Amino acid sequence: MIRHSPFAHSLFMLPILSVGSLAIPTYPLSLLLAFWAGLWLAAYRARQLGFNSDHVYNAGLYGLLAGVIGARLWFVLSHWNNYVGDLTQALSLSRNALAPMEGMMLAGLVMLIYLQRQRVPLGLFLDALAPGLALALVIGHTGAFVGGEAIGAPAALPWAIEVGSAPRHPIQLYEAGVSLAVLVILFLCRFWWPWPGAHFWLLVALYSLGRLLLEVFRAQPALIGPGFLAVQVVALAALVVSLAVMAYNFTKEREINSESSSS
Repeated sequence: MIRHSPFAHSLFMLPILSVGSLAIPTYPLSLLLAFWAGLWLAAYRARQLGFNSDHVYNAGLYGLLAGVIGARLWFVLSHWNNYVGDLTQALSLSRNALAPMEGMMLAGLVMLIYLQRQRVPLGLFLDALAPGLALALVIGHTGAFVGGEAIGAPAALPWAIEVGSAPRHPIQLYEAGVSLAVLVILFLCRFWWPWPGAHFWLLVALYSLGRLLLEVFRAQPALIGPGFLAVQVVALAALVVSLAVMAYNFTKEREINSESSSS
């Protein structure tokens, strides 16, 4: 019989950080740390790529504000009957009362508008953003583990962790490990830059592949249609798109090099 790990998840869980009389939820705190650490690394990479790192901070802050406002506004409009009697409740920023997908879409749109107005090359910006996103994912998934978020499916493995009274897959650490591997690969490929945007699409391909493989280890994953895992469907679509973009650009680059060598 395989015995699960003797240590309990409670030894590593710290859902609430107490600072004097303040009680701070650690998972939202880790997301804030992930955001700023990711911006810092993206700005550092921007300087290496030769453009003003202020654009990274500006685009990131505008995107954050737009994302939070958009996620909250969409949720309120989608549940209008719950708020029409007391509109002050609409000001709540509870993460259980947000529409994250719609918020991210608005954040991306606002960032894109900013980049176009400032004439920042999109490919350069995305390549600068890639390692920052990978670092943010490492911190965010680790924070989910510490905060007890997004638990894994039951498991009878030596490295399983106890959540409540059941041993489970440490899915958050699996995801953090995949994100760390992506960050290392991006670091090793920092001098390999065949075309603007290559590092970003490499990030999308690698992380999507990781999520595609790991989602089966999550407890109660969201389903689409007749038993398809929602995250796997999205990850598969992102993987296909990223590989198609990379194949197109590599083919285009090869054709340009062939024409240059023959002329």
